Amino acid sequence: MGPVIDEAAFQKISGYIKAAGTRVLKQVQAPEGRFIAPTAMRVAGMADVKEEIFGPVLHIARFKAAKIDAVIDEINASGFGLTFGMHTRIDSRVQNAVARIKAGNIYINRNQIGAVVGSQPFGGEGLSGTGPKAGGPQYIHRFTLGSVESAAANMPGPTGESNRLSLHPRGPVLCLGPGADVAKAQAQEAKAAGCEAILADGSADGSADVSELPNIGAVAYWGPDSRKIARAIALREGAIIPLNLRSGQTAQYRIERLLCIDTTASGGNANLLANAAR
Repeated sequence: MGPVIDEAAFQKISGYIKAAGTRVLKQVQAPEGRFIAPTAMRVAGMADVKEEIFGPVLHIARFKAAKIDAVIDEINASGFGLTFGMHTRIDSRVQNAVARIKAGNIYINRNQIGAVVGSQPFGGEGLSGTGPKAGGPQYIHRFTLGSVESAAANMPGPTGESNRLSLHPRGPVLCLGPGADVAKAQAQEAKAAGCEAILADGSADGSADVSELPNIGAVAYWGPDSRKIARAIALREGAIIPLNLRSGQTAQYRIERLLCIDTTASGGNANLLANAAR
């Protein structure tokens, strides 16, 4: 257990715990100084957690197993998507959660820390991520003018651990051109990446479209000066979205998710567990 980053963070987390009152289930001692006592508290669900709390605070919400889809929907609706963990011996439940959850790193039957470079590329999505995963095959290429599109792949790892990297469409791409022909070319690239393409309404520089349109996954602008577009993106509420500045950078239209499964925790054969659960 380490100290929190500064006095403001200490006061914020301490105040948050104090406001929980009788919802605090357990709290242990902490050293003197800028240390937060590890605390477990009861919540009704994700709706009770309005923001990320960067301290040793564990929120516990109970739910019926039949309500798991509703719980996952609440998690996705929060907008945060760094890591997701699940412990279960029912393989169908694992597959359902993996197909629905929107998180950068998904851990099954293991802890949620200790991502290894090259095995578990690390990075979130939505409000918890801005680009390619650290330690992944896309990372270095995103610092260059070239573009290398990686495909879904099995990552190396120790025996008894499965690591699978997959790519998913980021969402609608706003195609700003400039010009109708360039916007159409941008739309073709977006659709090839599995994304919907939105062509700009023809405003002078496209910044108005960036500011006003909701639910954009990325912006494409291949003009000579992108500073105004970049500023408009920075002022948007919600998740940070990428700005595509040249043809061929289609990796920006996809997000990466890493699924890590400790197969030894399920006896090494999840199919046997699925059969046993029937």
